Amino acid sequence: MRRLSSLVVACLLLGACGEQENGVERGVSRELARERKAIIGGVTYDLYFAVPARQEEPVTAESRITFEMTRPAPLVLDFKAKEEHLLSISSEGRRVPYTFRNEHVVIHPKHLKEGRNVLDVKFIAGESALNRNEEFLYTLLVPDRCRVLMPCFDQPDIKARFKLMLKIPAAWKAVANGELIREETFPDYKLYEFEETKPLSTYLFAFSAGEFSRADQYIGGRWVGIYYRERDSATIEASIPAIASEVRYSLAWMERYTGIAYPFRTYNVVAIPDFQFGGMEHPGATYFKASTILLPPDAGEVARMKRGEVIAHETAHMWFGDFVTMKWFDDVWLKEVFAGFMADKIMTDLYPAADHQMNFFMNHHEPALRTDRTRGTHPIAQPLENLKDAGTLYGDIIYHKAPIVMRMLEQELSPYELRRGLCLYLRRWTYSNADWNDLIRLLQTTSGRDLQAWNAVWVQEKGAPVVEFLDNGIAMRDEWGKGRVWPQRVLAMRAGLPNFLSLDLTDTLVQYRDPGIVLPDCGATGYGNFLPAESRVRFLGDNLGRLQRPLHRAVAWQQLYEGVLYCKLKGESFIRLCMKHLPVENDNLIIHQALSFMIAVHNTYIDEGARQLLRDELDRFFMTMLFKNQREISKKPIFRALLAIYSSRDVGNYFVKVLRGQYHREDLVLQDEDRVAIAYNLALRDPERYNQLKRHVTRTVKNKDLLERFLYVYPALSADKQARDSVFNALMLPENRKNEVWAAEALAWLNHPRRKSEAEEYIHGVLSKLQEIQETGDIFFPSNWLRAGLSGHTSKYAYSVVRQFLDKNPGYPENLRLKILAETDHLRRLHE
Repeated sequence: MRRLSSLVVACLLLGACGEQENGVERGVSRELARERKAIIGGVTYDLYFAVPARQEEPVTAESRITFEMTRPAPLVLDFKAKEEHLLSISSEGRRVPYTFRNEHVVIHPKHLKEGRNVLDVKFIAGESALNRNEEFLYTLLVPDRCRVLMPCFDQPDIKARFKLMLKIPAAWKAVANGELIREETFPDYKLYEFEETKPLSTYLFAFSAGEFSRADQYIGGRWVGIYYRERDSATIEASIPAIASEVRYSLAWMERYTGIAYPFRTYNVVAIPDFQFGGMEHPGATYFKASTILLPPDAGEVARMKRGEVIAHETAHMWFGDFVTMKWFDDVWLKEVFAGFMADKIMTDLYPAADHQMNFFMNHHEPALRTDRTRGTHPIAQPLENLKDAGTLYGDIIYHKAPIVMRMLEQELSPYELRRGLCLYLRRWTYSNADWNDLIRLLQTTSGRDLQAWNAVWVQEKGAPVVEFLDNGIAMRDEWGKGRVWPQRVLAMRAGLPNFLSLDLTDTLVQYRDPGIVLPDCGATGYGNFLPAESRVRFLGDNLGRLQRPLHRAVAWQQLYEGVLYCKLKGESFIRLCMKHLPVENDNLIIHQALSFMIAVHNTYIDEGARQLLRDELDRFFMTMLFKNQREISKKPIFRALLAIYSSRDVGNYFVKVLRGQYHREDLVLQDEDRVAIAYNLALRDPERYNQLKRHVTRTVKNKDLLERFLYVYPALSADKQARDSVFNALMLPENRKNEVWAAEALAWLNHPRRKSEAEEYIHGVLSKLQEIQETGDIFFPSNWLRAGLSGHTSKYAYSVVRQFLDKNPGYPENLRLKILAETDHLRRLHE
């Protein structure tokens, strides 16, 4: 295979190949990656980027690429750019000829040698990888966008050392993977020089520069810089110490668990406005969404724990993902599962008073089932033939089902055996690469257990069982008709006490005549769609508030929501259960969960007639909840839920007064983001206020980044259909989707449930652009794009458009087809 591929590349050099396309395919194929790994190593990139003050001017760059070759062979560098952006390649002062095709630079073996090679490359940096505006920029190169930024060997198993120099505007600051070793200021610009890094995969190379403030904190024997653009002093004063404390704790915890000191020289936090992800684990320059980690002083428990979780997750990645990295992106789930797994353990120690079993359940079970119960689900382990498609592997299954499965593995082996195996894994592949098969073989060796059957069911297979607790027994059902078994032990509440039940049969009714079982899987120890019998639904409707453990109540709400999805419970009945039980609930996490279910059911699983009958009652319910004197209950989730579904003019007038600052409450302190959300929802319901609201927001919101986002999104709220059509047409062009968070938000407002009948004509456009979205956007944008464009629709016509699109495109990329099926599962449930 290697010899054949080399012949193909030779044909490319001689110009003898046709547009096949031209010998090497676009992206980074697995075959190319294997070939390069066999002959290339010892890579370093010595880089220089010159960032001009004006965004219209290109970022020019230079790279000295040093590498070892085991034998002379055609060299293929990856560079997804226009050919004219590659300015020159030279070696030892002599220009090196090359062929540029299909996103690759190919150099003939006669210009290379066995042993050490050095190439000097001048180029224009890829703009789309720089996330650049007038005031700041940041690289984001996962999974295969380093080749968009610069010529490189863009595959995770060719690790390299990076040395970086940046020329930036004089008012800017910069941060990168390496320790800052030199900063020089000139009249119009600055030079930043960063020391050489430890070996990193190309997707982890990072730098950010711009008009940032910096707070330095001394953490665990090292200085940590926290870079931010937030201007609210109360938010900064409340957040910086908390961020520093949680970084300190996470680093120390990981060092204790693994027995390995932090494996990189520096750790910095970069809070980026409207960042595409929750966080990104670049050593030395770890990115976070600013709104997730910079919290106001009155932030509730849910927000504070979310911040702790994302900091713990990205910190755990420094060992699992950065220090030891997967060989190929088909194992991307491996780095994500252990980052999430460790983060859950860190949070258990960091917040000892919290109910972490319940927190794990709410963080992972419904998000996992959100995809796993659909026709668009897939196994945790997925195949990948080309890195250009790696972004399609990301989603709920690897972030949420995988941690559940890993917890099962820990129970299968024991916490000690799993920890022992993971520590050995980190030592065996230090600053190197390993795959899931390497790890599973190691765990079998260290534990003496055969894990192949477990691996086949939970990692290699897709889907989740439906487990029905009927009046006359228990049945596990495989919705895919394969008769599969997901062996597991679950706790069921019986006569007020939990009892273990073994589930190891499928499509067979296990006689269990026991009317005392009212809550299957009350300990959240299993995984699947657990459906109580209708008699148990009635029991929960009457007694949910009497369940003493918060975990049991959380499980009950989950199973009642499953009852709506599986037609065991009417949507209107679920809404009324919420109105009955939430006023007496005293756990903020449960309230937050139940409200999210309530909004989903309200918008999707009740018809318009029922919605109209409930609207005044719902408005009164939420206003009563909001003004109820309960100091221990966070009012912000209730406020936001009311804002999402209110209907009456009286409630609208209340929000107008809140926006004008005429209501002041100590238990409900609003931030600029809340005021912008009020403006959006008022404009949606009261078009006459559209211009007035825009003037108010532009006059009163001081956060420049938020204001720019508002001005981008706000036209999507216009009552003028032609104006909304113009917004949608603009979103069809890649240059108008550079900020993916803004683009998805605008699309969601265009397709809001209140506008769904007028927006049905957008559905085909949303679907037709998906492939382009995947090719030009970051990893989460395809799912976010679909969710924004489709989740507000409920009609049979909308479902027919989706079905026709899939039927007319039988060769559609499988991973994208699955994403469409997952994001339109609500339409399937409504109309099949």
